[in-house]
Amino acid sequence: MEYAVRGKIAIEADRITQELSKKTKHSFPFDHIVFTNIGNPHAVAQKAITWPRQVMSLLQLPDPIGIDHPNVSKMYPEDAIQRAREMKASLGGHGIGAYTHSKGVRQFREDVARFIEHRDGAEPGSVDAENIFLTSGASEAISMLMTALIKDSSCGIMIPIPQYPLYSATLDLLGGHKVGYYLNENSGWGLNMKELERSLADAKAKGINVAGLAIINPGNPTGQVLSREQVKDIVLFCAEHNLVLLSDEVYQENVYREGDEFFSARRAADELGLIKDDAIQLCSFHSVSKGVTGECGQRGGYVEMVGIDNDVIDILYKLAASKLCSNASGQAMVSLMCRGPSQGDVSYESHKKEKRILFEGLRERANLVSKGLDSIPGMSCQPATGAMYAFPSVDMPPGAIKASEELGFSPDTLYSLDLLQSTGICVVPASGFGQKKGRFGFRTTFLSLESKSVVEKIRDHYASFCAKYAS
Repeated sequence: MEYAVRGKIAIEADRITQELSKKTKHSFPFDHIVFTNIGNPHAVAQKAITWPRQVMSLLQLPDPIGIDHPNVSKMYPEDAIQRAREMKASLGGHGIGAYTHSKGVRQFREDVARFIEHRDGAEPGSVDAENIFLTSGASEAISMLMTALIKDSSCGIMIPIPQYPLYSATLDLLGGHKVGYYLNENSGWGLNMKELERSLADAKAKGINVAGLAIINPGNPTGQVLSREQVKDIVLFCAEHNLVLLSDEVYQENVYREGDEFFSARRAADELGLIKDDAIQLCSFHSVSKGVTGECGQRGGYVEMVGIDNDVIDILYKLAASKLCSNASGQAMVSLMCRGPSQGDVSYESHKKEKRILFEGLRERANLVSKGLDSIPGMSCQPATGAMYAFPSVDMPPGAIKASEELGFSPDTLYSLDLLQSTGICVVPASGFGQKKGRFGFRTTFLSLESKSVVEKIRDHYASFCAKYAS
């Protein structure tokens, strides 16, 4: 089992960080590590949004020094106080220090249901809170569903190549088959239906029982946004082949290019009439870790299920109950992400403004980093139109390929390690996400406020790296 975003390069970055923290002299030509290896916004100076944190602080505080303090209105806006009171009531008056229902607090799940209906223009009341589980991040929900799908070593799940390592690592852990389908880099990491058909046919020919198909939209590590037509094609493909669709939608707020839109798999299934006809099995995932919320440490996420038999949901409930419940603070943050201040509330305009500023910063850096990397001779980078990452390909000099073979790891691992030790920039080798044979590269976030200097340091380093390994 390998998990690249926390792998060899990240471990070395942590070691160097410890060295830099010591008061003794060190040999590194930098004074800190720039962690661009993982989508962890607050770790690279993204500010927390005020209103959710105000409500969260009131949920954490005992009532006498929180919502019932005589001067609470001088310290908190009224809409934060009222929301905290409402949420504490939903928690049975126990606050977030007690276990909750194993699916999550009912009112918080209702907030998710109404959020989905509003987002997709669905019929009011059509999303059932009983089909929603609140989890400790989307990763836990994805792992739970994959555990249910892989009943034995004959089973497999179709996953995109490149893909987020959660999928490949979980399949390795469960003993299932990774059934890869390749995204087309030359068409902006587009999805080709013929490639899906090829992948499924090849797997069946090998005797693999393909149980599901995963999509990541917007893409990680590739940063593309699927069109509504592509999403509908995928939904129809899964319905036709009786595959459970796992739709990873944690970056749904992160769509930057004018004219692009996030189009959910659930909306596609609804518009195609597949939900009404009970002709699709769909699990959709979202998280508070991405978007502009960026609250990775809160560990809040959800899965909403459509067309899944009640018997299966009962089994999933038992899986969730075996952990008692997801963390209550993460559940609360999911509720706050899905239902912010209402129009007319005292915090509405400031909350909206904070989110807009964060989004515009992300959009600016997405363009800066992807264009900057693409301008480096020897590198090629598709536009980062969504998510939080750029995923350039890198031409490797012959000496780097030879040296990596001798060291026993991939050429892009050698490159990433050299980049880290020379500049303090921590990226993830592209080999950790899967890629076509002969391609090399890396994934970097564009979260850091140092993104402009990161690109220039990568440019300078690549020139010296190529000279170092010219032959």
